[in-house]
Amino acid sequence: MFVLERSWPLVLLLLVPAWFVARRLFSRRLFPRLALMDSEGDRAPGESTAARIARRAREFLAAAAFVAVATAAAGPSLVEQSTLFFDRGDEIIFAVDVSPSMAAEDFHPNRLSAARGLIERFLSTRRNEAVGLVAFGGDAALLCPPTLDYATLRERLAALEPGMLGDGTALGAGIAVAAAHGLSSRAKARHIVVLTDGENNAGALAPASAAELANRAGFDLTVVGVGKRGSVPLSYVDPSTGERRSGTYQSSFDRSSLQDIARRGGGGYYDASDIASLETAFDAIAAGSTSLTRTRTVNTGRSAAPALIAISLLLLALARAIGVPFGEGLP
Repeated sequence: MFVLERSWPLVLLLLVPAWFVARRLFSRRLFPRLALMDSEGDRAPGESTAARIARRAREFLAAAAFVAVATAAAGPSLVEQSTLFFDRGDEIIFAVDVSPSMAAEDFHPNRLSAARGLIERFLSTRRNEAVGLVAFGGDAALLCPPTLDYATLRERLAALEPGMLGDGTALGAGIAVAAAHGLSSRAKARHIVVLTDGENNAGALAPASAAELANRAGFDLTVVGVGKRGSVPLSYVDPSTGERRSGTYQSSFDRSSLQDIARRGGGGYYDASDIASLETAFDAIAAGSTSLTRTRTVNTGRSAAPALIAISLLLLALARAIGVPFGEGLP
């Protein structure tokens, strides 16, 4: 941000256009050293084309040097704002279902893309809240540990694809991986948000047991059930083969089991059957986690005046180097 300590020196800038106007209005008889034009045009008597170009260049450089000096007198500074955090916000880990059924197209363009977009929007409202990312399908994996580096988190989020961790939904493993990588956190509150569209049908750990373990470890578990019941078109590229798979998916996940998992995890369940209800779920999640803690904004200023003075001296040196002083050799 560019700021000025004082504004009155900028009034001096009006002298620049006044100078050029005066040169055109006043005759050589009144100001022989000031007016270099004859009555027929812009060229002074006996002045060659090269000399006229050099004169104009010197006048322009001198005017620019004057502008730089006047601006420097106004005390310009480049001010950078930074925020100091005196404590941490909450920690939240998203556990996202990447099973092939998340390619169902009852959301635009599909369930996984809609969930990914809402997580992106959630990140845009965060400032001092560590956010992590876990993906689960036939297996579960930590893609990004809880971090304040949202740029890296967004890169990992953009890499989510249906079927990237195989077929199936290892919901219990997804919760367990998220809890395991948040145990060492010193945040005042820790949250796990599960986004899934199906029942647990893979992995050795039951989701209800994983939810209870996470809650005993100090996590609040929120579950968002994504999708509608019934036949839904589905299309995705299988990451393992590179082949596109298309067809109709019979969506029939058990909401009651997801509600039970959320209850055992000490959190709530949100039914997101369309984009509006999914947005409502994320708004509630955002409202329930603390992002803005005790902060102070610090302004750091760096004066631009020395640079402007140096520029003005350089311009004057260039003007001097171009040729003889104004008016020399004229009758």
